Amino acid sequence: MAQKLGILLTTSPENENTYTCIRLAEAALATAREVHIFLMCDGVYNIYHKGFIALREKGANITLCDFNAQERAISEEREGVVFGSQYDLACIAHECDRFISLN
Repeated sequence: MAQKLGILLTTSPENENTYTCIRLAEAALATAREVHIFLMCDGVYNIYHKGFIALREKGANITLCDFNAQERAISEEREGVVFGSQYDLACIAHECDRFISLN
């Protein structure tokens, strides 16, 4: 069974945390780990970032906080992206072997 890495990202795309999140996720995927990313607060804007589009194509699981997305008028569905809740975040944190929060 593959190890799972969970990442919470709450900062906007221009923040250095975006690059860190993408690089960590790429490294984990390259070593056959499952990657679950939860985007919350201004982190929901990262859904438009080309790095996250590439991560989805590589198999990363991306969940967007539905409440934060609605607050920021992000409603368009994207293939491979789940609009979830804090419950989904709690499940990711619980089920992953390692969980990283980038705030």
